[in-house]
Amino acid sequence: MSRSLTLGICLFLLQSANSQDIVANGTKSWNITTLDRLHLQLFINYDKNVHPSYHGIPTNITLGMSVNYVDIDEINGKMILHSWLKIRWMDEKRSWNSADYDNITQIHLKPKEVWKPDLTLFNSAGDKSDYLGDTQILLSNDGSFLWVPPAVYTAYCSLNFRNWPYDTQVCKVKVGSLALTYIDARYLDLKESLDYSDLVQSTQWEIVEGATSYRKQDYYNYIEFRFNLKRRSSMYTAVIFTPASCIILLALSSFWLPPQMGEKILLNGVLIVLIAAFLMYFAQLLPILAENTPLVVLFYSCSLLLLSISTIIAVCVLYLSTAKHKRHLPEFVKTILNGPLSKILLLENFTLEAEPHTVSMNNGTKELVEHQYENPDGITDAAAMHASTSSSANRFIQFEWILLATAIDRIAFLCYSLTFIVLSILYAV
Repeated sequence: MSRSLTLGICLFLLQSANSQDIVANGTKSWNITTLDRLHLQLFINYDKNVHPSYHGIPTNITLGMSVNYVDIDEINGKMILHSWLKIRWMDEKRSWNSADYDNITQIHLKPKEVWKPDLTLFNSAGDKSDYLGDTQILLSNDGSFLWVPPAVYTAYCSLNFRNWPYDTQVCKVKVGSLALTYIDARYLDLKESLDYSDLVQSTQWEIVEGATSYRKQDYYNYIEFRFNLKRRSSMYTAVIFTPASCIILLALSSFWLPPQMGEKILLNGVLIVLIAAFLMYFAQLLPILAENTPLVVLFYSCSLLLLSISTIIAVCVLYLSTAKHKRHLPEFVKTILNGPLSKILLLENFTLEAEPHTVSMNNGTKELVEHQYENPDGITDAAAMHASTSSSANRFIQFEWILLATAIDRIAFLCYSLTFIVLSILYAV
């Protein structure tokens, strides 16, 4: 250290003594430029490990950030931030008169040559991808230093997926120093303390608002950069909500199929498989959280439960409409089905179809009884008449149970329509 210092002093003295000596060809006798002479003067007896001073006290630094790119790792709850830091500080011993040095007002220095503030990301996610570049430092003739290193920070972020995929996340980056480096909070009032005008737009996130605040504790202080990030959700409308609407419509339409059709159960089964696939997709896409379960996931879960119940209803309806019944419906059930409920459930056409059939059956029975005759073989038509009457009666009994099955389907349609409307309101995002 002393040897290099002595050599520097000698070079400086020799250059000063012979700076005016000119050789015959018009060139200077020493190949030392004004910039070299300035550099020697500024950094003779300089210790880069000593905190610089300004007006006799340790200098403060100002810290700003220019954001280039931001993204969120949803599974691990982290925010990845690419930015440029703007760090300024003063050192009164590193100033000079520009007129004495060919009007040089600024010089560039290597980062290892001078003192730099020790900055730490307080809420670091412990990721090895954190990076702070070693760019050159700009020194002005008034003793002010400007260091603009690139920074890649990975910070923990408390995520709330309640309104996913239309969610807005609030993430913070806390940059400060654990050493005796104090940050000047007055700089935060300036617009350039946080700038994201040149932000490279992420495919999924955009910065809605940014703010800065100063925090100071007993032995450390830091700047808190707060970002409000909004998710770009146009794709999710087509991928998630449009299929959800189609599933609801298909689930409701199954109640309008004829009760004898077994395809009702098949349709519900297909819808159940689709919803289960969506839930598996959500499980892969989103973190498993103890709280703040996304509303859209709750909606799909409730829809899966409702479709399971709908399948049970379809099985019961199919049994009522296809089983061979030997008894008529109870009278109070007939009264209900033939009452005002038939208009609400649009069952009037079904009841009107049965009445003429019953009347014709009774008239035909009377005519057959009054005009009995024996055929040439000696066999009467009484057996044929009885078989026809029994078949008509069985068809009418079967019709009553089909009517009941249809009524159950229509009532389930109304209940499910109301339930889906309530779910849409409760889980609306």
